[in-house]
Amino acid sequence: MSTPTPMKHAPSQQGRTPSQSQHGAAATPPVSTPFSAAHAAFSPLGPRSSPQQVKKSPATMMGPPSNAPINFDSPNTAAAFGALQMGAGLDLMGSLGSLGKSTEDTMSTRVDNVFGFLGRGKGAVSEAAVERLAKEIGLECLWEDGMGVESTRTLIVAGSALELLITFSKDVVQSVQLAFPESAEIVNKHSEAAGKILFDDLKLASNQGQFIKEIDRFAENFERLAILDKLSINPGLNLYEAVAGIYESLVRLHQWELQKVRQDPANDGRREEYLHNLVLCTKSGNPVMNARDRIGLCLDYWKEKRLQVPSPQMSADAFKKREANSKLWGLLIGCSPLRDIGLPPVRISDKWIAADIEKVALPGDLHTGTAIDWLEPEDTFLPSPDPAKPGSEAVSLLGPRLPEVAFTATLDPPVHISYSLWENIRQTGCGLHPNENQFTNFEDLVLPGHPPRSNLDPTESRALRCRRQVPVMLPDKTMSTNTHNHNLYIPKMIFGQTLSEISFSHPQQLVSVLPYLRQYAFLSTLLETSFKAKPAERKDKPSTATTMTVRTVTTTTRDDFGVFMNGARDKKADTVTSGTDEDEGEEPGVRVDVTLTIQPVPQLDVVFPFRGKNNGHVTLEIRENGHVHVESQNILDERNSVSPTTGRQRRPEDIGKVLELMEDIGQWVEVLRTKWI
Repeated sequence: MSTPTPMKHAPSQQGRTPSQSQHGAAATPPVSTPFSAAHAAFSPLGPRSSPQQVKKSPATMMGPPSNAPINFDSPNTAAAFGALQMGAGLDLMGSLGSLGKSTEDTMSTRVDNVFGFLGRGKGAVSEAAVERLAKEIGLECLWEDGMGVESTRTLIVAGSALELLITFSKDVVQSVQLAFPESAEIVNKHSEAAGKILFDDLKLASNQGQFIKEIDRFAENFERLAILDKLSINPGLNLYEAVAGIYESLVRLHQWELQKVRQDPANDGRREEYLHNLVLCTKSGNPVMNARDRIGLCLDYWKEKRLQVPSPQMSADAFKKREANSKLWGLLIGCSPLRDIGLPPVRISDKWIAADIEKVALPGDLHTGTAIDWLEPEDTFLPSPDPAKPGSEAVSLLGPRLPEVAFTATLDPPVHISYSLWENIRQTGCGLHPNENQFTNFEDLVLPGHPPRSNLDPTESRALRCRRQVPVMLPDKTMSTNTHNHNLYIPKMIFGQTLSEISFSHPQQLVSVLPYLRQYAFLSTLLETSFKAKPAERKDKPSTATTMTVRTVTTTTRDDFGVFMNGARDKKADTVTSGTDEDEGEEPGVRVDVTLTIQPVPQLDVVFPFRGKNNGHVTLEIRENGHVHVESQNILDERNSVSPTTGRQRRPEDIGKVLELMEDIGQWVEVLRTKWI
């Protein structure tokens, strides 16, 4: 994984927009608060005009200015503000006397208000609820009565760079309009789709009564917009343009990669769905803006059952339904206060990658073939404050300054990784923030339903056991189930951490870590489908489960020693001989023993009954991009080296391909036991 080259600080570049790249363009007009205009200018029923054309500001009628001194009368508020850790830049600003409440200081406090509002129950949709939400986030609000339309009112919400108009009729939302009045076209072309999502979050369904619609989904989407707005600085820093610029570069990269796989002769005859999944799960991912009822930029990079493309007989509606229910892994790209020493701040550009995308290796280059031609945009500088304003003389002496904001990628869902990978990602220059003060054992993160370890002794081994009903296809093509007793043995403690957020300065850093996120996303999927404990069935309710029934037992070396001292038989997973559990005096079933190690790469050593009383033994490595490499196996020999259905020569790597296709150790074992004998 490579790190983007250090950036050059160019004081001449102030408030660069996506159009102000290395290839030149015009400057972006200053971002002004829409509430510098009278409410008539924002009327959805009247002519639109520039916010600068009106003298009266509703903000002056609604309370003190937003840059007034802040009183932390709540210990929780003070603690949350301290957690933002704005960095050395603010310490310098704070030493300038009256500038202690500088733009960055006020900005961080406003963002703190947004985060403090997250996670709270927000009630049902109503005029009062929406207005309260906007005010608690820190945005300005103004009501306007409908002109010529009976009993309608429009709530006008404005911030540094956004404008939202919500029309109500007796507390029922009638329309939503979202705009970014002074942003570049790369932002405004997405405003209609984002506004539709907000409207869908607020409008009543056909069978829904008033005050039944919850406001929480709207709040989640609106807060993502508000965080960018609160971090934007007027003028010079429009973070909507910063995020949209990354999207523009990533979508060009995605389209180029998709065209490359279409032209690859190895993919001749492949369905388009397969090619899209190939780019999604092995290349630079798929950037989407305002997709799946969620506002903002998301870089999708992994998908469950990615190799199970639809059959020609599957209808379009059935395929669409399956896709809607498929689990996706993605990175939600946004911004947050800069808190990592040494991490470069945001830059506003849509030229993160060259126009030709690829660069061909020259004689003497370390790499061969083609590589992505990443670019380094100029730094974005904030202009000096107006010297005419009180308290701005000292800052003006410092000249243009870098913003105290960083790009962030929130993992959705979070990915559990090993300590070694955590350190490797940190070495790319990314900022990582542990969820806990210390690392814990990896299997407790992936399989939380099992009893935790009694201690964190790194030398302590552990065994997890569970019982499952695994689907299997019979020779007559009908489906049945086989009972499996799965045993997971971990000979040495694996330190792990949940990765939920990455701070970065260049999209190249995100693309470079995608293969490793896929590696651990796939490993977690295999462990969850095979060993995850399920909630116990109610005793007063008959079980309807037909594919998964789980009985979980956890043991450690200390447990086994206690059993031995009591005269009982040793049941450690690494000492028993695989086979049916009738021989062990336990409930009958197919015994599957799996040993997990991480160094140097995640490895699964799998033993299961194969050809009568013999055991199948396969050692697998889970590599980057979820590729399964077969390190060793005793499945293939002269008896089954050729497929009886296709006549194709079977290879050891085909064993790994089957697991990639099934994404389930139990089902994979059944395929080998019934079709590869």
